[in-house]
Amino acid sequence: MSAETSICISVLCVYVLAPLPQRQQPSLATARLAYANAASLEILPSGETQTKSIGSSNIFTCRPNVENPKLITDMQWLDPQNRVIESLKLVVLPIESTSPGHSKPAMYTELHQDNSLSLFFNSLQEEQAGRYTCKGTYANSVPLNKSVTIDTIVAITWDDAPKNQYPILGEDFSILCKVRARPSPSVDWLYNGELVKTNDHYIIDTHALKIKNVQESDDGIYTCRASVPTTGELRERPIRVEVHVRPIIEERPTPVDVIEGENENIECKAKGKPPPKFTWVKSLTKQNLSNADRFTVNPDTGDLTIVTVNREDAGEYQCTATNAAGSATSNIVVNVIVKPKIMEFPNVTVIQGNEVDVRCKAFGRPPPKVTLRKHTAEKAYVVGTQADDGRIILINQPDEVTGETVGTLNIRDVLRSYDGLYECVAENAGGVAHKNGHVTVEFPPSFAFMRNNTVWSWDRRPVNLTCIAESIPNATITWMMAGNKKIENVPEIKQYGKGPTSILMVVPLDGRYYTDYKCIAANSHGTREIVIQLRQATRPNELLQAKMAEITATTIRFDLVPPPTHPDLPVKSVVVQYKEEIQTWAEARNRTWSIDSVYVLEGLKPQTSYDFRFAAINKVGQGNWGTFYRETTPGRTFPKEPTIITKVSNEYDVSMFSNQYELLWTVPLDNGEPIDMYQIRYCQIKPVTGGEWQTEEDTCKTLNVKGVGRTKYWLKDLHSDNFYSVEVKARNAMGFSKPGVARFKTAKGLDTTVVHHQGPLISSAAIIGIVIAVLFIVIVIIDVICCCAHKTGIIYYVCERSRRKPVDEEDAKLGSLYGWRFPLPYCDQKMANVAGVTAIQDSGSGKNTIRLVKHTVIDEKEPLKEEKKITPIIDSGLRRETSVTFDGKRSVSKTGFVGKDSAV
Repeated sequence: MSAETSICISVLCVYVLAPLPQRQQPSLATARLAYANAASLEILPSGETQTKSIGSSNIFTCRPNVENPKLITDMQWLDPQNRVIESLKLVVLPIESTSPGHSKPAMYTELHQDNSLSLFFNSLQEEQAGRYTCKGTYANSVPLNKSVTIDTIVAITWDDAPKNQYPILGEDFSILCKVRARPSPSVDWLYNGELVKTNDHYIIDTHALKIKNVQESDDGIYTCRASVPTTGELRERPIRVEVHVRPIIEERPTPVDVIEGENENIECKAKGKPPPKFTWVKSLTKQNLSNADRFTVNPDTGDLTIVTVNREDAGEYQCTATNAAGSATSNIVVNVIVKPKIMEFPNVTVIQGNEVDVRCKAFGRPPPKVTLRKHTAEKAYVVGTQADDGRIILINQPDEVTGETVGTLNIRDVLRSYDGLYECVAENAGGVAHKNGHVTVEFPPSFAFMRNNTVWSWDRRPVNLTCIAESIPNATITWMMAGNKKIENVPEIKQYGKGPTSILMVVPLDGRYYTDYKCIAANSHGTREIVIQLRQATRPNELLQAKMAEITATTIRFDLVPPPTHPDLPVKSVVVQYKEEIQTWAEARNRTWSIDSVYVLEGLKPQTSYDFRFAAINKVGQGNWGTFYRETTPGRTFPKEPTIITKVSNEYDVSMFSNQYELLWTVPLDNGEPIDMYQIRYCQIKPVTGGEWQTEEDTCKTLNVKGVGRTKYWLKDLHSDNFYSVEVKARNAMGFSKPGVARFKTAKGLDTTVVHHQGPLISSAAIIGIVIAVLFIVIVIIDVICCCAHKTGIIYYVCERSRRKPVDEEDAKLGSLYGWRFPLPYCDQKMANVAGVTAIQDSGSGKNTIRLVKHTVIDEKEPLKEEKKITPIIDSGLRRETSVTFDGKRSVSKTGFVGKDSAV
């Protein structure tokens, strides 16, 4: 059955079923017409005319409006020239264009499953505008078509409107904004959000905004706004405008000095916007220094670095700074400074009193300044005549051509003091050079260094007479005795050295040798001589004075006046010999004092008469006893009053604290009985008229301070800003002394309580002893642990040696250090406690006694003991030593003899 027959059958069925007033048989033509009027095509989007923007992507879908879309055939889209638009699958494309990532044709169709046909425009172009028709056939007999007109418009397009534009400072500039659209757009401008109008600074052109005489204030965001009134399209183009500034190189002093041999940096600074980049070129060779040896250019900072400058680097250099706005150049002249170098500075020799030129030649660029300085002087010589010494003139002679400078130090009437080491200093901008030279001043002999011309001897003691002769050149020394007597053949006199130092050793056998000796020194410039006296030294004479200055029951202090002596033989000390009146001088005691010390004797007996005699001592010996003196000591009595020590010597002392005071006093003389206590009494006082002080008795406090040698006590709980009087009494067995009195004042305000130690602190010697004892105990404990646990250490070593050597072998060695060894109980239980025998050393009787104690255990708590003493027999020559061993059954006694001087 054909398709047309099927359609007819369908139409007839509809017709038969329709409620007609009269059942009549319709014709086939009438059925087709009715069906054709019911079928149509629909184009989406709807509308006979579609206005689309050029460049836009669009889709137009032709959809059959029928009951059975499957009956639609031959669906096609026709372009404005009635050409069939091919489907995508029928378009022949190059192989590479169909691969992923490549674009599709500009215009094509695509058939869908519901028989609708879509027309695609990838990028609508102006020439594609026109009328497009969609055609199809329904039921193979009914043609269908539908058309749509595509009208193209040009959307607002920025043809030439860069988003970043850079005008140059001071010039006219046009901000470009070329826009295209159809219908034609209108354009206006905004600057930082405000509408721009044409004026003296801004001119609005068709495709640009012109700025006259651009300033840096013109930086900012400009908005190019385009609109098409007929379509209502509006677009804005923000344009960032940054004003560029041409580089300007900062001027700098020229020429630039660089130092030969150094690494130098030459700056080239420039301002510009954006920051410029720098290049350097050497003007003479036109060489770009960015890639040259020994040259480094920093393109950002403009610094030119020259490594190890040499003289050929001198010349003109060109620095160029470049940015987007332009470039600038600057020529810089570079001078190479050559460090100074001293070429000549010879040593010179001159005779005292003559004239001399000390020359120093130096080289450098520029020629250096040359100065000279004597090493013993702080300042260098100045050019010209010296203000403090008209004999010396310094002259500088620079030569710009050769670069040399000659410095000349002219010295007239040369003195010996000009001899010495001199320094030449050459200085220019490149640095400083130093060189030393010596000026030698020759002069005849001099004995300036000889301070003492008298030498002493006694009792035939050999003595050296030293003669030192200064001279240049060195002098030759000869010796003669008084009366120009030669000493070459005198055996008691020998000469050592002939100059510049010579020693004459003399053995003065008798008074003939105590005479004058003449030292004669001679060189090429003259002869000088000096006399050295050899004198016989004697012991000092008796003291000029010896009298009692202060006396107590047990002490006496003397005032002594030593005898007059030669300065070379001073009295070094004074000795006193003293005895009780009933004693002889053979029983006397001596006491020696150094000169200018306190001459005090202590430990005397009270109420006893003593005889005293004195003698002076020098390096020769002790003089004769003299200045006999007799004095009787008084009886024992109470001590002298203590002297309170104050920090100031005015009317009262001032405490550093507001509530306490440090009381200091000196230990007074005890007058025969030791001081056992100090009594301190202090009271508040207040000043009254006439310079008197009134004591407030109700505030008085009394303290008893015990302790030998106390000289300090802190008074506490005092009132601030108050006056106090304080008394200190010393007490011995005889009673209290008179009080030592002082006054003090406390400080103002409150004070934090300070705890002070009242008793005598432990001495440093005691602390050291305690530390040593603790260390010794620790070492012993460690050694015992090592002995018992690890079989090592000193104790273990001693024990092992004790085991190895038999008793007989030890006894056979007379004088051996290990002749007697006492066994240590914790080293060897066999040695210390054999079968219940214990060895105990007993030294209570004054003899070397060993007690062997045998323990017989009857009860665990109370063992019985048997003791047997063994006492070594000691004679004048040998010591007999007996040792006893006990094995529980019998005792074995062994006796040996040890030398008298053996170690025990």
